[in-house]
Amino acid sequence: MTESRRAGESAAPWYRHLWPWIVIGLVGSAVVGSLTSAYLAVHTDDVVLEHADASN
Repeated sequence: MTESRRAGESAAPWYRHLWPWIVIGLVGSAVVGSLTSAYLAVHTDDVVLEHADASN
């Protein structure tokens, strides 16, 4: 029997490797963070701070 895989290719499917999940996790955390920031920007009041230096 001949081996149909090339040298250097692994037999495991992509979801069994660690690196795709690390990349998916980083992208997913960026999406969750941006959606959280957008939610907070829309649903919270803006706070205006007054400094003593500004009043002349």
